Amino acid sequence: MHTPLAVLCVAAALSSGTRESTVYTDYREAWRAAQARNLPILVILNPGEEADEELVDLELLQRSQQRRELLSQYVVAVIDTSTPEGAKTHQRFASPQLPRVTVIDKLQKLQIYRAAAPRTAEDWNMVLVKYKAGLYIPPPPRAVVAYVAPANCFT
Repeated sequence: MHTPLAVLCVAAALSSGTRESTVYTDYREAWRAAQARNLPILVILNPGEEADEELVDLELLQRSQQRRELLSQYVVAVIDTSTPEGAKTHQRFASPQLPRVTVIDKLQKLQIYRAAAPRTAEDWNMVLVKYKAGLYIPPPPRAVVAYVAPANCFT
């Protein structure tokens, strides 16, 4: 009688942990997975191994538990731009320099973040926290200043 309850408790405990993010090397596969899971895509465009630029090391990113939890809220695509398919992806993103990081909203319609790869752990944390909802947040509207005639002072 208590065995099924114990099994359910263990299964619930095991499934309640953070899901591990799957890392894709093909942008199309990542896009399909993000659509299926309704998650934003974190796209990392890395130069080839022979390039002078420094690569974004995903293992280094995943070292901290906090960052692993944040990354689990994204579909992660690490694209090697030295391959033919990676070069096409790099061209589609029109990225000027590598490595480059882009976050695509969870509807896979807009790039909500696009910049050179963050250099420090704090920068990565800020990007991952800010865009984890995968929503496009437009900038606040500019204040409209209407023309006001100067005051007439007759003193």
